[in-house]
Amino acid sequence: MLFYVPVWEAASPSPAGPLSQLGAGVHFKLLGFPLMLFITHTVATWSFRNRRRQLRWCNINILLFLLFLFSAFFILETEQHALADLHFSELKLGFYLPLLGIVFNLLARRGIRSDEAFFRRLQRRQ
Repeated sequence: MLFYVPVWEAASPSPAGPLSQLGAGVHFKLLGFPLMLFITHTVATWSFRNRRRQLRWCNINILLFLLFLFSAFFILETEQHALADLHFSELKLGFYLPLLGIVFNLLARRGIRSDEAFFRRLQRRQ
């Protein structure tokens, strides 16, 4: 979804700068993030037998989401100088999706840790 949904869109039809919309599908500097996130999520999902590795991939996912947001704001500031008068009405769904992804990765980490604790308790009983 990050590829198709913009992060930011100018409120006025004729913006002062060169950008009127910012997203992974629009700006080439953000183009690799959706692919990297897809790969890391897939690897994390299929690493269910090795929970430490799965936790590491969840951490990498969180880091990639944060890098995506910071890169988007950096591009927005350098090319548009729009952070000074940025309104929340200009932020689109592409801004909230990484935040949602971070929350889901934190929930996954918590679940992986509880699974690890469960299997440790199970091994102690035997």
